[in-house]
Amino acid sequence: MPALQVVLLSSVPTLGTIGDVRHVAAGYARNFLFPRGLAVHATPKRLADSQFQRQLQSRRVAAQRAEDERLAQGVQGATLVIHVAVGAQGRMHGQITNQDVADAIQQKVGVAIDRHKIQIDSPIRSLGRYLLPIKFAAGIEASVTLEVAEHAEEPAAPETPAPQPAET
Repeated sequence: MPALQVVLLSSVPTLGTIGDVRHVAAGYARNFLFPRGLAVHATPKRLADSQFQRQLQSRRVAAQRAEDERLAQGVQGATLVIHVAVGAQGRMHGQITNQDVADAIQQKVGVAIDRHKIQIDSPIRSLGRYLLPIKFAAGIEASVTLEVAEHAEEPAAPETPAPQPAET
């Protein structure tokens, strides 16, 4: 069975990433890769384009890695406090989500973090301190301390009676 040389246009889990040049079976290329737009025939021009795209991709990855390192240094070791409403038995209403943590980081540190990077193993449904890892690119991690505290209620102001209109 003859093999075809193809250039990948999309990442294929078992084959490679964008821009990779691979030798695949002709049937696999004809019946799977080409119809789905995952790869094209490798011509000299496409091979040169592939080389250029790989260089661009490596620059993008390096820039993203530098940005992730900067963000990780910005949030590393930060202590966040989230105040929540607590019921009569001392139970929290609802739970703390990774979006709540991302919003708290944005307010406290001024750094926008994608909520999917914040690792919460199980839902946070009780008061206390939690150490939350934040996973950026491969090998870049930071952690923040989250303190979930009861929302302090302000004492209600005494009601003053409304002034009565003067009778004439």
